[in-house]
Amino acid sequence: MDTQLPLRIMEAVGLLHRLGYLGLRILPGINASGTAWRIVIHNVTEWNPEDKFGDPFNSEESCVYSTAGANVFNNDVQMPEDVSRVSVAEAILEAMPSLQRSTPGETGNLDYVRWYAQLLSQVTRLDELPVAYADYFDDSEGWELGWGSDRRFPAPPRYLPEPDAPLVPAKAGHRDEHYVLDLCAEVLGMPFSGQQTFDWLRGEPSLKSGKRKALPVDGYFEALGLVVEYHERQHSEPVPFFDNKVTSAGMLRGAQRKLYDARKAALIPQHGLTLLVIDYRDFFHKKGKIVRDPARDREIVAALLARAAECSDPGVVTNFPVPLAETLAER
Repeated sequence: MDTQLPLRIMEAVGLLHRLGYLGLRILPGINASGTAWRIVIHNVTEWNPEDKFGDPFNSEESCVYSTAGANVFNNDVQMPEDVSRVSVAEAILEAMPSLQRSTPGETGNLDYVRWYAQLLSQVTRLDELPVAYADYFDDSEGWELGWGSDRRFPAPPRYLPEPDAPLVPAKAGHRDEHYVLDLCAEVLGMPFSGQQTFDWLRGEPSLKSGKRKALPVDGYFEALGLVVEYHERQHSEPVPFFDNKVTSAGMLRGAQRKLYDARKAALIPQHGLTLLVIDYRDFFHKKGKIVRDPARDREIVAALLARAAECSDPGVVTNFPVPLAETLAER
């Protein structure tokens, strides 16, 4: 390969799988002229069942790369020649803010994650890139390892999106964020919009593109004018693996998380909404994970929701302080 970036992209997806971002999938192929390898990284939460590949090129959040762009990742991120898989993983997370860690049962993507690990081992051993599609390419025998090599690897497991789950407390395997939000929905008797974005709530501009991506909130109960954020340990304690990495905005990730927490606390009430921050420390927990007792936890959530409902004016409701230094007006 003329550049190591394609292999580092493949490795970065495998790394993110191991870190719990199990919804990631890739679609690699050859461009129409047959001169360049390209890949799109997408999230199964945006899967379009009408397309056999899930229609990733039309996803709202994705990452793309082409060997025609040498060391430029996702159109505007210039990577160094000795780029690491960690740097690529960071760029993926930055470009896909809605991507969340999940448990094996949440995404329905576990078979794919296992398949991908086997694919990556072959890609690394052969130093060849996978091809899922190209003009006049017969994919009935699986993906090709190395364009024109005729070496085949079985096609990935099909993804079949599951129907929406009913509004009941999340199953034991679900992440604490989803468990808490589902408890909120049960207490309130209404659904919420997950990963809702607002045009007035955006992150810092990318140093490369100047773009400011929308910051999603965990749960939004529109009828109540209520935003619910669940804070895991990383909101109050350092996370060494990622916190010291530099984001596309030129900030350390840990500092950026605090900035964005403060921005939400400042801007959400300014726009007429109440922000309820539910912290893992509100519950019985072990090493930051909730020790689940649905009846007890429902009472905890109900008390917090009652406090939010009592607010005569939009504000922030929480048992633990959130950063309030960010008071920037809308930009």
